[in-house]
Amino acid sequence: LDLDTFFVSVERVLNPELEGKAVVVGGRPGSRGVVTAASYEVRRFGVKSGMSLVEAGKLAPNAIFLPPRGDTYGEYAERVRDIARRYSPTVLVASIDEMFLDLSGCERLYGAPNDESEDLAIERAVLELTASIYDELGLPASAGLATSKTMSKVASNLAKPRGVMLVPAGVEAAVLSPLPVRS
Repeated sequence: LDLDTFFVSVERVLNPELEGKAVVVGGRPGSRGVVTAASYEVRRFGVKSGMSLVEAGKLAPNAIFLPPRGDTYGEYAERVRDIARRYSPTVLVASIDEMFLDLSGCERLYGAPNDESEDLAIERAVLELTASIYDELGLPASAGLATSKTMSKVASNLAKPRGVMLVPAGVEAAVLSPLPVRS
């Protein structure tokens, strides 16, 4: 599970006027430091996480630059984890905005009908989970369902923004083969 543009999304929950605008979280443009989060609207100008604020200020001088609020983001992250724990007893935190859930057995909870595969029952559970996060907290999330952590991370990236991607066992190579190799 990956919370889409998490810091920006929290800022938008706190200030809905930021919705749809180019937003950078990290500090003042031109100051020392790096971009900790960039909205999709500002990414089209080339701004991305980890970039210096000096460079971000040059690429998107009209963007809204905000200082980070670590404690606030931590509180929202914990609230997301609380929601995730309603769907799985195993929630492995990878970072403030990413986690892995073990959904083994979930298909029984969601009562896969005779004509539905176990994978689709789990996908339905994850769609409900991401909807709950959005409905309760206003935060968009993407998820990748796969048999390994690495493949689920790739799938969640491919599902962005606010999507869910299922990669059934045995089709991993077909999903990965068209993707560019990068370091």
